[in-house]
Amino acid sequence: MPSQAFQSLTEALAEIPELSGIGTLLARADRAQALRRLRVIGRGQVVLLSSHFERYIYAVNEEAVAALNVGAIASVRVPGQIKLLHSSQPVDDLALTQWNNRSDSLVRFAETDGWLWQDTGVGIINHERLLAWMKAPHAKSLVRFYKLWNIDDIFSSVTRTKINRTRLYYGIQQLVDKRNSIAHGDYNAQATRLDVLRYVKSVKDFSSRADRVLARAVGRIQGGPPPW
Repeated sequence: MPSQAFQSLTEALAEIPELSGIGTLLARADRAQALRRLRVIGRGQVVLLSSHFERYIYAVNEEAVAALNVGAIASVRVPGQIKLLHSSQPVDDLALTQWNNRSDSLVRFAETDGWLWQDTGVGIINHERLLAWMKAPHAKSLVRFYKLWNIDDIFSSVTRTKINRTRLYYGIQQLVDKRNSIAHGDYNAQATRLDVLRYVKSVKDFSSRADRVLARAVGRIQGGPPPW
């Protein structure tokens, strides 16, 4: 069974072809006006699709952390990269605080992160800290995120051949790049119907496969079956 995050993504993706249907109706106007409208719809589809995909990454991270937090997790089972990232912001904040003002911050750090650095520690992970660094789900950012969960290269984990890996990697990257161009006011950034179909396929293929890979990784960390 897929994660709740993936089920929500699947439902949300139904909006994308709905916009294509609207575009077909609008295309009955004069040619120049129809092309302008189709162009706007294509741009909107890119922004919407990228937003749904980004939301999936945040949601599946939250779901994975929740699975670890059930009953609290032992520090010895938490991957090293998660420990470091979880503690990085509090430590950085401490470094910017004058010594005579660090007492309260040190107490808070001991409460929220101290357990991570004790062999017998048990505690709760804050899912928001694991993705605070991510600005958009670029392909390289996805590789970094899944490495937190002891998945060395997510694109290699979800594909068997180099050609499929390259297709998936650049399909995701092109979607996010185009979305960012549109969001930053690039009027020339546009997507044809075929572009949108290709981006949707990349998102579906990646998410459905990565969902299973992450579930197995969380299960290994817990020392039990996959949580979904």
